[in-house]
Amino acid sequence: MSDAIETDLVSKTKRKQQALALQNLGEELTRFKPTQLQALPPKLVTAITEFNRLPNSHGARRRQLQFIGKLMRELDHDEIILAIARLKTQGLADSRQQQQPTPSQGSEWCARILSGEDAEINALLQARPELERQQLRQLQRDHRRADARKRASIEEKLEDYLRSFAPP
Repeated sequence: MSDAIETDLVSKTKRKQQALALQNLGEELTRFKPTQLQALPPKLVTAITEFNRLPNSHGARRRQLQFIGKLMRELDHDEIILAIARLKTQGLADSRQQQQPTPSQGSEWCARILSGEDAEINALLQARPELERQQLRQLQRDHRRADARKRASIEEKLEDYLRSFAPP
């Protein structure tokens, strides 16, 4: 009787390895756009979207990855691995077909945001919903209030922020 119980038990080390593997799989999923992840459960897609929005302060992204790993325990892992492989091959084909964005597009949006009103930010957010309105408005306000020396560094911050969300 004790042999049957012992075969069903999984060691703590093995459980941790499985949890880490799920986190790594979840981290791979975070590299895809939410539109590409529509086959996954909505709760998981929401968690992945939230991961992409989080800053890496105080381990927020690490905790979110742990949550994604927890959600993935209920899913079929082999199916997800195959879906990732399909997405990667599809992504390669799509990237060859699409024209890569030019670096000047980030500069163009930066200039429009810094010289415009909230309408420019709203237009950008409609085109790129993954950006954060609060961050864009804060940089816009800082630019208006800053003197000439600091304006250049704020422009660089805004361009870096826009580039960080640009597709690879």
